[in-house]
Amino acid sequence: MGEVLEDAIIGFLAGLTVAIGGAIKDAPYEGFNFLTFIRSPIIGAIEAPIISYGFPDSPKPLIFLSTIATERLTVEFYKLLRANVGTYVPIKFTEIGEWGKPHWSQTIT
Repeated sequence: MGEVLEDAIIGFLAGLTVAIGGAIKDAPYEGFNFLTFIRSPIIGAIEAPIISYGFPDSPKPLIFLSTIATERLTVEFYKLLRANVGTYVPIKFTEIGEWGKPHWSQTIT
């Protein structure tokens, strides 16, 4: 059971890395939302033990990087499904940021 917990921690850290990068990139335009921030670490903590179970002899840095890739695939696929159903529109396509009203950082003074 210790191995699963160790892999879950690795996955959480991989997801946290993705979440921090996404917050740095998107927060100035879309604002910060804690639920979307914590989504990546939680998904990473779930996926890393599954990856480690499927590839038991893989080194931990490879599990870390693989978790980043599978987390991104999972989240982007989920957002694509929501967009196709019509329940999700990225905020950058609504009112603020580069696609809508100019953000304060984009105004010409």
